[in-house]
Amino acid sequence: MKTYSVDHQNYHIFKTGIGAKKQFVHFQWGKFDFRMSFIILTNIKQDNPEKTISAKNGSKYLIEKFEVLYQNEWFEFIKPTAHGMQLEETLWHRNGQDYYVEFPKDLSSVALEICAKELELKVLQDVAA
Repeated sequence: MKTYSVDHQNYHIFKTGIGAKKQFVHFQWGKFDFRMSFIILTNIKQDNPEKTISAKNGSKYLIEKFEVLYQNEWFEFIKPTAHGMQLEETLWHRNGQDYYVEFPKDLSSVALEICAKELELKVLQDVAA
């Protein structure tokens, strides 16, 4: 199992899926399972260029979902709700249910960084229209 260490926190890659139109990484932190999926970007112009990543072949992908597994169901990341020194409270949602939990600070950014490295993709800073 491949491991990444960011800010003294260890993340373990469980599974990756690489396809032409969709890619994902399933990873673990502590006892929690996460997955981040990406879809191919067909229109270069978009509002969140920091969430765009590029493959070596020139294809561009956009984050489709960032999820955590809770009680055997995948909950989608909504936003951080409170900040601490090392942890922050985050809000996750599924079918009308909210799930609040503390995870390492900037988890969504760390997840993007780890997933991009694992899929051999590059995070783009800005995208030309």
